[in-house]
Amino acid sequence: MIQSIDIRFDEIKREKEESPKEIEKLKEDLDLLKNAMEQDLSTLEEQKKRRRTVERELEEIELKFQKSKARLNDVKSNKEYQAVLKEIEELKELTFQKEEVVIKCMEDIEIQEKECADNNVNRKESEKEYKSKKEEFSKKMRDLDKEVKFLNEKRIHLCQDVDKDFFERYGRLKKHLKGRVVAQVIDTICQGCNLGIPPQQYNELIRGGSIISCPNCSRIIYWVDDKEI
Repeated sequence: MIQSIDIRFDEIKREKEESPKEIEKLKEDLDLLKNAMEQDLSTLEEQKKRRRTVERELEEIELKFQKSKARLNDVKSNKEYQAVLKEIEELKELTFQKEEVVIKCMEDIEIQEKECADNNVNRKESEKEYKSKKEEFSKKMRDLDKEVKFLNEKRIHLCQDVDKDFFERYGRLKKHLKGRVVAQVIDTICQGCNLGIPPQQYNELIRGGSIISCPNCSRIIYWVDDKEI
């Protein structure tokens, strides 16, 4: 019974070590999503800024275009007339190029806004999961602490009825062995290390009356008659 409690203590210790790792992983994933969203929002703002800049440039080009058209009525030579026409054509071409840039900006902004919206949904879901897991983790830790307290009190009570020499021997072995310190022997096989013990020692174990250790793993071994189980 004491060994069962000690094994459970080891299990609780592992649970306490492993559980925070899951929470930390969720927190890392959430932070990555937040960083990605900040970058996406920054990219979106840059795209909108770029669009506004090009649209202002278009307005300036339009003003120049209107001025050039008005100048056609004032030119006094064919050479000057041709120069103004050329200037108008260049402004038309430049307008076309800038409008293409604006259209591309609008398309990029639409894509980026959708990505930001999707990321925001993912972020909210991750935040919800993180909060839920964190609360679940906190409750689990409280429950494990209560269990440790209960088992510790139970162990202290049980230890009072155990032979002192046997308990000290158990304690020394527990420091060096993983898992079970006391193991059953079935058909001459130690269930702690899965190795056989000598026939003479096995017969001695069956007779009982003394504490026997496995010659292979040093665990305290015992035998139970199948008929008594």
